[in-house]
Amino acid sequence: MTKFTRQLLIFLIFPILYFGFNISFNMYCYANSEIALNNTSILIMGDSHPQMSLNPKLFYSAQNISQPAEPYVLTFWKLKKIIRSNKPDTLILGFAPHNISAYNDLKFSNRDWSSEIFKRSYPIENLESIDHNIDVDYFDYYRTVWKEIGFYPKNDHFHFIGHYENSGYSNLTKWEASIKRHYFTNDSELGVSDVAISHMDSIVNLCNNKGITLILESNPIHKNYLDNIPTAIMNKYSLLKRKYENRVIIIDETRKHYADTLYLNSDHLNKYGANKFSNEVISYLKQNKVRMRNNVYN
Repeated sequence: MTKFTRQLLIFLIFPILYFGFNISFNMYCYANSEIALNNTSILIMGDSHPQMSLNPKLFYSAQNISQPAEPYVLTFWKLKKIIRSNKPDTLILGFAPHNISAYNDLKFSNRDWSSEIFKRSYPIENLESIDHNIDVDYFDYYRTVWKEIGFYPKNDHFHFIGHYENSGYSNLTKWEASIKRHYFTNDSELGVSDVAISHMDSIVNLCNNKGITLILESNPIHKNYLDNIPTAIMNKYSLLKRKYENRVIIIDETRKHYADTLYLNSDHLNKYGANKFSNEVISYLKQNKVRMRNNVYN
């Protein structure tokens, strides 16, 4: 062994040990840690629609852990992890037409979304279960994981717990951009995501098997956005509602008219719209005598 080779090995052994320790420590932490929620009776999950339309403070015991752009794949992984140490009475899940669009599949391959999705999901992911149906950018995945677990030891790896947030702002002028983003790529219609639907099925089955009351909800969206959702998406959405109606509670207010001042933008409510919609959801549950083990209403 030459002197240069010995010196190179000596030089390399310290970073190898350093990074190896960090990776081992961090993997152990997230594999053996449980999620501590606030003894919550109701969990609110999904993407930015439920995140911004359901104010948990209006319920007796609710926590909104939704996050922007969350696909059902991630919601399912997230729910499986959560119920290892928490069992809510009720799950309220966003269920809107855009949730079944194939644009959700792009979130695992398009750099505009994938790095953030991988950052949230690396402690709970099962990418092998989806990579035969959709493209997964594994280079971006491993790059993201390396950044998260390679450089220093840390205890916080659960970046998939969101929270309710909103404002009184309102701007309805950009509905065309939202339609294009949710349903089209390069001016071609994206169609329905089989992966999203299969994971929606898995969420329904998991809740049924665990005795969790599942409520699928869709908040009102503005007419400009609603009228431009592709027909194929709306038809599939209607079929899915019929498929699930005997197994879950469905509160579909997609077509309900709200004043323009109650929208943040064409498909999200602002804080005033959110308070109105949250109270309507609570009223629906009361009127239909939906009861959980604990009182869930103020």
